[in-house]
Amino acid sequence: MKIFSAANPPQAHIVCELLRSHNIECEVRGEGIFGLQGEVPFGDSSEPHVWLFDVSQAPAAQALVKQFEQPHSLPEWQCSECGEINEGQFALCWQCGTSEFADE
Repeated sequence: MKIFSAANPPQAHIVCELLRSHNIECEVRGEGIFGLQGEVPFGDSSEPHVWLFDVSQAPAAQALVKQFEQPHSLPEWQCSECGEINEGQFALCWQCGTSEFADE
């Protein structure tokens, strides 16, 4: 099931990794055709997207995607592993890669 259409492959990978950090199985699809932009018709059907494997995880995935798409108004958080302060829009510590929710 397509859960998120991205503007570019990096954005699709960011959303995919966000979902994976919450144990939601997914993968990026359609990124290969992105390089042909301008050579072939490009639209919703040819954009890179995140594909959800388990449809029962759709509500949780949709909530995370909605949160990702919101303006960055989330509070900063401190990594439980290395103590680094991270901006609220990031679910993984930029310093060590630990999930914001690692201690839950």
